[in-house]
Amino acid sequence: MANAQNKIDPYAETGDHVIGDGIVTVEINPNQINVLTARYASISPNLKPVVKNHMFLWVESITPELHYLEWKVKSPKTDVYEVSTLVFAEEASIELSCNGQKEEVVNKALEWSRLSLGSVRLNEGDNLIKMMVRTSNTFNLSSIELTQPKIRQKINEDTFVGRQYPDWFRDAGYGLMFQWTNRATPEKGDTIKNWEDKVNDFDVERFANMVEQTGASYVLWSITWGQQYISAPLKSLDKLIKGRTTKRDLLGEMADVLDKKGIKLIFYYHYGYDCYHSVDSDWMEASGGYKADKTELYYNITNILSEIGKRYKRKLHGWWFDGAQRYYDCHFDGSSGGILSAPFEEMTQAARRGNIERIVSYNSWMLPSLTEYQDYFAGEGLKQFEGLKDGKFQEGPQKGLMAHTCFPLERRWGHIDQNSKIVSPHFSAEILISRIKHAQEHRYPLSINLEMYEDGSVSPESLELLKTIQKTMSTNESKISPGPSPNEQSDNEGAK
Repeated sequence: MANAQNKIDPYAETGDHVIGDGIVTVEINPNQINVLTARYASISPNLKPVVKNHMFLWVESITPELHYLEWKVKSPKTDVYEVSTLVFAEEASIELSCNGQKEEVVNKALEWSRLSLGSVRLNEGDNLIKMMVRTSNTFNLSSIELTQPKIRQKINEDTFVGRQYPDWFRDAGYGLMFQWTNRATPEKGDTIKNWEDKVNDFDVERFANMVEQTGASYVLWSITWGQQYISAPLKSLDKLIKGRTTKRDLLGEMADVLDKKGIKLIFYYHYGYDCYHSVDSDWMEASGGYKADKTELYYNITNILSEIGKRYKRKLHGWWFDGAQRYYDCHFDGSSGGILSAPFEEMTQAARRGNIERIVSYNSWMLPSLTEYQDYFAGEGLKQFEGLKDGKFQEGPQKGLMAHTCFPLERRWGHIDQNSKIVSPHFSAEILISRIKHAQEHRYPLSINLEMYEDGSVSPESLELLKTIQKTMSTNESKISPGPSPNEQSDNEGAK
């Protein structure tokens, strides 16, 4: 049975078990990017771990002074590795040393960024990597990455060949985003339908007609959110756990109807990790998600993505993967051993089965891009971008990706509260139109998230607002001034 709730859960800190046992020896794999999070390090007393939403995030400074971290690593052979770090540290001097070699850089970025720290030589066997940071400002550090130059070159070559930049996305203007899943609740009443009945009762034609009335160029549809229930018959999921799929292929019907209307379709996917708003322990146990070594988990996820991709072929145009920090750091849960990061290359390949031109994004929240094997910025929270070229970031933490922003129009991403009416939109038509026009000029789209009741209906007030936007944008007769900018929204759901 799906989880509904009477009130919104806080985005609160979770138990100390997530922190783990502190410093461990990390075994280096020469054939991949080795992610060494700050959780593996021995840290100075003026640093503290930040743990929220069942996840280790980073370490942050308690006082602005000298900080140090030390990682123990074991290398299978002597070799040179390029080093970068994910850091938020304005005007910080960072010194890295290992085996008598020192590198020092000054960080100038005013936001989270990936900073090159030069290179280190790792000897065969045990090594100690030391970092000293001097700053009078706030210092946050997520991880360091060790990568052999030849591996980095291969990734760059793969990106050059494989990255997708379709005009349909850059010039889309705006699309609609929905998180309607097994957890969707009715406006009134305390009972949620079982999954099969909920899916059988969904009127896909009514939904597609509604989308068409708004003028949206695409739909970003959540096939899961917090729990692993998918509205399609999937052998790859059924063999792991029963009762999570449906006989009706609602996703396929949606793809067919939207395709006939010329509306593109992107799937949002949340693999079911424990969240502040949802826990799916049965799925996590069945898939290998609670094991220290996440190899089995990502093997199972890859099979699900591959089956979906091959089924819907060219009628599925993209993916939006949530929780990329958990992909990037397989031991966000305090475990040790096994792979350090998800196999991003293999996952992206699986996501493109049936349509090599599908666009892919991994939501890194406020962190820099966490993998090169993607095409566009997840862009959580209403943002406005400058300095793009043909809709792509030329510099900064998302360099090389197409720009994109998504945000909840109403209170939250999905309607999962009991006995509650969808609230009025947070933004006026004037503000949204000005944002859409700016986005069109700079060639990036906005994904406007609508809450949806269990019966598949949306707020009439929100729908009327979108119809107003559609009418204005289609006639291009409005002379609306930009007006005051709405507050940037993070919604604290970035690590959903």
